[in-house]
Amino acid sequence: MKRLVLIILSLLAVSFAKAQIAVDTLSTEALNQLLIEQVERLAEDSDDDADFEELLDNYIFFSENPVNINSDEVMQLVELRLLSVFQYEELQKYRRYYGDFMFVDELEMVEGFDEQTLAIIKPVICIEKDKSKDKLNLKNMGRYGKHQIVGRYEQILEKQQGYAPIDDSSLLAKPNSRYLGSPQKYQLKYTYNYRNKFRAGFVLEKDAGEMFFTDKVSDTIQKLLGKNYRKGFDFVGFHLYAKDIGIVKAAVLGDYQLSFGQGLTLWSGMSFGKAGAGSSVMKQGRGITPKGSASEYSFMRGAAVTLGGGPFSGTVFYSNRWIDANVSVADSLDEAELVSSLQETGYHRTIGELQDRHAIRQQVVGGHLAFAIAHFEVGYTAHHTWLSTPLQLKPSHYNQFYFQGQKLTNQGIDFKYVKGKFAVFGEASMSYNPDTTAFQTTPRPAFAGLLGITVKPAGYLNFTMLYRDYGKTYQNLLGNAFGEGSRNQGQRGIYLGVEAAPAPYWNILAYADHFQFTWLTSQVNAPSRGHDYYLRISHSFNRRTQAYLQFRSKTKMKNSTDAFVFSHYPIFYTKNAVRFNINYQIGHDFHFSNKAEYAHYRNDDGTNEHGYFLCQDIAYKPEDKPFSLTFRYAIFDAKDYNARIYAYENDVLYSFSVPALYGKGMRFYLLGKVKLFNSLTLYARIGRTIYSDRDEIGSGLTLIEGNHKTDLKVEMIWKM
Repeated sequence: MKRLVLIILSLLAVSFAKAQIAVDTLSTEALNQLLIEQVERLAEDSDDDADFEELLDNYIFFSENPVNINSDEVMQLVELRLLSVFQYEELQKYRRYYGDFMFVDELEMVEGFDEQTLAIIKPVICIEKDKSKDKLNLKNMGRYGKHQIVGRYEQILEKQQGYAPIDDSSLLAKPNSRYLGSPQKYQLKYTYNYRNKFRAGFVLEKDAGEMFFTDKVSDTIQKLLGKNYRKGFDFVGFHLYAKDIGIVKAAVLGDYQLSFGQGLTLWSGMSFGKAGAGSSVMKQGRGITPKGSASEYSFMRGAAVTLGGGPFSGTVFYSNRWIDANVSVADSLDEAELVSSLQETGYHRTIGELQDRHAIRQQVVGGHLAFAIAHFEVGYTAHHTWLSTPLQLKPSHYNQFYFQGQKLTNQGIDFKYVKGKFAVFGEASMSYNPDTTAFQTTPRPAFAGLLGITVKPAGYLNFTMLYRDYGKTYQNLLGNAFGEGSRNQGQRGIYLGVEAAPAPYWNILAYADHFQFTWLTSQVNAPSRGHDYYLRISHSFNRRTQAYLQFRSKTKMKNSTDAFVFSHYPIFYTKNAVRFNINYQIGHDFHFSNKAEYAHYRNDDGTNEHGYFLCQDIAYKPEDKPFSLTFRYAIFDAKDYNARIYAYENDVLYSFSVPALYGKGMRFYLLGKVKLFNSLTLYARIGRTIYSDRDEIGSGLTLIEGNHKTDLKVEMIWKM
């Protein structure tokens, strides 16, 4: 009876709210804002130009194929950081006490589900009977399956140096002085989904500068390239995926990702790292997931299957794919080959890049065993990697303990215990490389580990602490655990995070991470240390206006650039950044966003660099029209790359843009969307950056003569 009264009152409240404002629109905006914040933090923490397409694909997939909250699929919301592990526990407890949810807004009665959480998850959840145990039916798969085709075109409109005309003799003399293909980028993607139970698809991509069907290359260049000469789409991927078929929990054929434990032993693909601060530091392994993005590195290609019954489950997998590498001849007498470096850009535009394309074969075989009961999970992961050609790095002061050789074995144990107001998690991992290195003449195991705890003493407060110790001789080509930088090696650190809601509509997120590198790095000729401080205060003024103030300070060490010393010594450098962002809505159709950011980079030698960024976003999204427009105007001034500022930009669906802005100038873009029919949607975006402090942009093959750079994207989405 009590539940019935609460349900009736909730229905009346929801009806009144919907009469005042479009809840679905607000929910979509909340989810978009969360994605923007995560991608911006990932871009800031990334050591290179990371590919966030996989993260974007995951969010969009669940927006179009909502998760049934009356099924075990809801755990996927935890894996995507849309729910905390404590919210998941409360949701499951509510279902045990009261049964399945009858409507989405009933979530308001679950402890820990505040208005912000509900706004974020509403676009990706639904209420229906749990069909995860239903058998696959070919007739229903043909009738109710969803098909989608996405085609995209991209191009930099200005002429770049890499596309300038050149004769064959000059190109042969300098083989990497020109791109062999056209400046257009093409992508074609097909996906099929039947109730999230069976999925299939393929993706084709040609990057700018890579050869396509219409590009012509002389016979001399073709002969030089040999088997690496090819025209058409440079990357081709596919996948077939099924889950919950009897004892088969998941199975995949083709391209896929694997993620187990805390990522220390095995985690391919995207990982949140510090971008998931606060209560989300603990990773939630997704096991086997199909890969539908065009990312050309850090994935598996082969087959994998997970079998389970009761508290036990087991996964076995095999991957066999060609990867890019720089191969050289080690001995002119027997012409033995060695790999001097592995390439992860996925670009095959020049003669040199094509010669590195698919140079060696990487095979990985392994498995994962798991045991899970009410509040406790434990897992064991092991995998072995073979390279068809030995990896032998060019000797350097910092890479003495990097992986070299042909074989590598990794294994680890992970655990997680969540009950009531606290969660404990951790992983211990070991690597074994049978090949010797310069500093290690006898092969022996190397170790790495992390241990964390999250405590939630009250509904509005939680604390997280994580300690990590990754040995300098620990090696792993497939790990992606929490840490400073992308390499889980030669690092110790302790992380402290807090998340609090001290008053209604207020939220505070803060962390402090102190770390040290136990061996030399590429920028420091000695062991070094540093810290990373972060504070974010956000406030929802009302359902249409939200704002946050963010401060971040990171201190690390690097070699001095003093020209008057014999040996470069380590010095500290600090980058401080302050950002203010406000989102607000006027009427039902206009959405506005303002962002201001200031960055200060300081070296211990006394040099200082400054940067700032200001932007205005205006989005026109009429509820009763089949089109929308989004416009941005921004100015920036960061004279040096060290003071660069990352700013997420709205883009065509399934794409992203997070440029690192530096120099002095302005940036604007216009994004349009139109739904021609119920099944066909078109997107187009044009953006231009204009610099006031230079007459040329870029360098080398990307050099543009002039002070402006224009980018164009056009995308078509056809749903059937």
